[in-house]
Amino acid sequence: MQDVQEDKRILAKPALISLFTQPSTRYVNNRYYLQKFSLTSNINLKSDNKVMKECKQCGTCCRKGGPALHSQDLQLLNSESGIDLTDIVTLRKGEMVYDQPEGAVVPLKSEILKIKGTGQEWVCKFLAPSTQACRIYKNRPLECQVLFCGDPEPLLKIYDKERITRKDVLPEGHPVFEIIEEHDQKCSPQKLAELAKNILENWENSAELQVDLLEMLVYDKSIRDLLVEKSGLPADSMDFFFGRSLNRVVSGFGIIATPNGNSFSLRKTKGSA
Repeated sequence: MQDVQEDKRILAKPALISLFTQPSTRYVNNRYYLQKFSLTSNINLKSDNKVMKECKQCGTCCRKGGPALHSQDLQLLNSESGIDLTDIVTLRKGEMVYDQPEGAVVPLKSEILKIKGTGQEWVCKFLAPSTQACRIYKNRPLECQVLFCGDPEPLLKIYDKERITRKDVLPEGHPVFEIIEEHDQKCSPQKLAELAKNILENWENSAELQVDLLEMLVYDKSIRDLLVEKSGLPADSMDFFFGRSLNRVVSGFGIIATPNGNSFSLRKTKGSA
């Protein structure tokens, strides 16, 4: 399989030039400082007119995955003791995700921001393994505040209400939006899913399709590396700006993409179609 080289033309993007020459990308002293937000919400934190029961902090819910973020959580992103963008992963529209209320894997109808997991797992990164307690309990997100394992109804009421996206977090007109929009277009989850499906249906005769997949993977990696190199932003924040890396996403379809120089090597997982 031929290598697909990094596209150096992205260096000339006006948005990149603007971003890299601005003195502030709102990342100072290892934290993001975001614009002040006017927080309004119609979310009711009460169940049957009673205050929610107190969480036992047993860690069971945290091990099933971190919370999605809602409008009331924006204040946590504007606090030194709150959540940093390096703690967040963007799940983009069209990605296949496990929907807890539905109890099934479904494509996302709209973008959501979610607290990252640990390593390759979805166990919330703020769960302290030694104590099974939340390390940011006093500043925990809305879903964690209303979640009580003995009574899921309050969480179900707000589960898909007033979720925030990258546009709610970054200042309006931020130059990185042009880069994000191009990345979303070139590396859309829908395109990736369709490409992976067609490759797996006829692996031995899918050389051209595999080249298309490699081009997508290389673009995704190169734009992340370039943004880190030129802006000084931490690599851990790229999951917020661009979502999960495509080589991780494509593994969910049964294709393993292993970095190989400036490109990737592809193989299908055992048992894939």
